[in-house]
Amino acid sequence: MTTNTHFTNPPSLLVIDDDPEVRMLLSELFAREGFRVEVATDGAAAILFLEQHEPPAAIILDLLMPGILGSSVLAYLGSTPALEHVPVAIVSSSPHLAPRGYQLFKKPLKFASLLEFARKACNGAQLASATPS
Repeated sequence: MTTNTHFTNPPSLLVIDDDPEVRMLLSELFAREGFRVEVATDGAAAILFLEQHEPPAAIILDLLMPGILGSSVLAYLGSTPALEHVPVAIVSSSPHLAPRGYQLFKKPLKFASLLEFARKACNGAQLASATPS
């Protein structure tokens, strides 16, 4: 079921996955739903992106990638005050490696539940940015 939720100021999602097919599928899925989608091909590219851009509303993260693993990206997020509260969904074909405390989506992915995560995370981010300090 596609709702085609389109935002006036689209929230951004960062998709971090070394599999080009997964990146393409997720990018197209989220873009069709009205999100602004950024991609990183591995943990190093993700950290570089996060250091150079505003925090995304949510992150979709693969765990097993060449070079810097998803667990290292999680450690980076947790040690960076501007990023520590960004919601993260882990997508992995090795769910037993996922640390506790993160929403987990096992590959092959069920897109409806992943879309629900993104909508909730981004709605929360929009509400937080609209709330006066």
